[in-house]
Amino acid sequence: MKILLFLFVIIQLTVVFCSAQNDFASVKADANACELNSLHFDGLRNELANDPTAKIIAKFYPGKSENNIVSEKRTDYIRKFLEKHKGFDPSRLEFINSRKLETNENPKTEFYIVQAGETEGKLYLVTYSQLNKTPCLDCCGEDFMPKNIGSKSKPKKKITKKRRITGKIKLRRTI
Repeated sequence: MKILLFLFVIIQLTVVFCSAQNDFASVKADANACELNSLHFDGLRNELANDPTAKIIAKFYPGKSENNIVSEKRTDYIRKFLEKHKGFDPSRLEFINSRKLETNENPKTEFYIVQAGETEGKLYLVTYSQLNKTPCLDCCGEDFMPKNIGSKSKPKKKITKKRRITGKIKLRRTI
């Protein structure tokens, strides 16, 4: 039991030390994104609770091949999540659609903590999304899993047994 406790403390200290090296957190659009985004949003909410004059500015950067409509849908999605699920005060949130990314990098959202009297704040979190999708914001809510929001968001039809029998789907034989 003591060994497990010791290992747990070492792992926690390693995480704290490594995260202290960066000025901000960065969450990639992968399988761990849901839990990490939720964790960082809780930290962001705590930062606001510690300073009643601070506010959050979220800057959205659409991907190179995305249009502004996709970025606006992503903005609405994140706004609803922060206000309704995480309990952020809407008057302390500001959302800005920024320029398109020049590289083939995934779309991203940057969250800044802005103190009273400042025009630019401190970068707190950068979270990435997949192209034409929303970011995964919370691990346990079906409503906050990534959704297609782009022009190619039409879901594929499932190949049912009935469609296969009626001949609407032709299967190629493989040898």
